Amino acid sequence: MPHRDRVATQDERNAAMDRLPLPYSIALRLRTAGIPDNVIAECLGVAPEAVGTLLQLAEAKLAAQVHRDDGR
Repeated sequence: MPHRDRVATQDERNAAMDRLPLPYSIALRLRTAGIPDNVIAECLGVAPEAVGTLLQLAEAKLAAQVHRDDGR
C-alpha cells in the first residue's frame, strides 16, 4: 500500500491535473505560472472574489486525484 504522506512528483501532479475538470486545471496552471487572481478570474469568467475559493477547491480535487492515482 502506498504511503499517504508521499509527495507527488511534478509529472504525477501534471498528469492528475489533466484529469481535473477544466476550470480547476486552468486555475491551478495559471496560479503556478504566477498569473494574478484578477486575470485568473477573467480567464475563467468568475468574480475575482471567487478565485481564492476556486483555487482551494482545485487543490483539494487535485490532492484527491493524486491519492486515487497513487492507489492504482
